[in-house]
Amino acid sequence: MDNTSRQSLARQNRHTAAEPPHMKQIAIVDNDERSLDSLHELVERNVAVCTVAWMSSDEYEAIERCSATGHDTDLLLLDMSLEHIQGPSVCRRIRLQNWRMPILAMTSFSLHRYHDKAVLAGAQGLISKNNTKDIIWAVKAILHHRIFDGFESPAVAYTRIRSEQHRSRNLTIREEQVINLAADDGLLDREIAEELGISEATVRRHMHNILSKLEAKTSRQAIAAWLSPHTGGWLP
Repeated sequence: MDNTSRQSLARQNRHTAAEPPHMKQIAIVDNDERSLDSLHELVERNVAVCTVAWMSSDEYEAIERCSATGHDTDLLLLDMSLEHIQGPSVCRRIRLQNWRMPILAMTSFSLHRYHDKAVLAGAQGLISKNNTKDIIWAVKAILHHRIFDGFESPAVAYTRIRSEQHRSRNLTIREEQVINLAADDGLLDREIAEELGISEATVRRHMHNILSKLEAKTSRQAIAAWLSPHTGGWLP
């Protein structure tokens, strides 16, 4: 190598070394403000080359932001126990619109409770919020394009859910809330109305629409259809 080539290579190396590393953009969704602050500090303190781009405790805002800016976000940490819309429904809504961004589901409950739901909703992994070491390890793993055993890549999950959406007859977010409360928690119309802050008549109207969309004659049949993985519902 002649002197000119050596000098050129040296300049390239100096330029490369001077370039700042690409900062991975992470978003966090949790209905507990203290959890948001704790997760923010945990991630930025322990995961190098990473910054928390935004946080939210509002499910609707999270769905909108992931639709608008999700392609600029490298990872979404999503709590499964949210206030107005259950985490799996939020995850599925986001995955329907975003084929690239990995989603790491979190829960403070038993992992068994949400494992199958997180898989079907298009997440790339599920971790306990009670173990900080697991959170750090999982964030690093997902950022390095690793997928938890039994989960799908974002692109594969996106393709599957888009296909399932046609068969699920496009339930609205409110209809998903109603059928999930009836299926997962076994709530009656009155209890669902109290939980969602709506009237019993409105619950019955939503259930009527659900029966029609799922081609069911009774609520029991609708729940069975919704819990089937072939309709895009959640396993119990």
